[in-house]
Amino acid sequence: MAEHWIQTDETEDVAGSIRHIIRAAQFVSEDAQEWKWVVMALHSALQGTCVCHLTTTATPVGAVTKRNAGEWLAFFEDSRTNPNAKPPKTHLMSLPGLLKAVRQPYSAGDRSNVAGIAISDSELSWLCRFHEDVRNQFVHFEPMGWSIEVSGIPEIAKLAARIIGEVLHIGYAFRHRERAWREEMQRNLQALALIEWPA
Repeated sequence: MAEHWIQTDETEDVAGSIRHIIRAAQFVSEDAQEWKWVVMALHSALQGTCVCHLTTTATPVGAVTKRNAGEWLAFFEDSRTNPNAKPPKTHLMSLPGLLKAVRQPYSAGDRSNVAGIAISDSELSWLCRFHEDVRNQFVHFEPMGWSIEVSGIPEIAKLAARIIGEVLHIGYAFRHRERAWREEMQRNLQALALIEWPA
């Protein structure tokens, strides 16, 4: 069988996650298991957007843990004179940490945004519970029966669309993408915010 490869990056991963939420939402009334993929794609889109927004030109500094950032900066310094320097592993912040970071003034990787991304304390708390109690349960599914209330997912989708839209508007996160790509993302975010979920 011939090998098959795809090319992607962190920005295309965000765009693909948004498209997948829209696709999966069409099937949740027919197949309840589709809620899992809505949740996973929502989480992926939010996390990826935060990573794109926070990462500086010294990739991956900005989106990694404080300790890992120190390891990367030490590596960059060492690699100036040591051709055998080995880069450390990347340890991204979890979604709660990323969301807290993007709320800060000048949080964009180029420090261009005077105000942080607008996420209220109650929204942050809500998204942290989404991360801990819903997404993590789906990722680390234990052998048990489980009931999950999905009535809040449509509002989380609207909130995610707003946050991602604000990051898109600031511009730094998706600066390398052409105008048509950014316009398509804006249309998809509008579609995400307007999904007609089952009652």
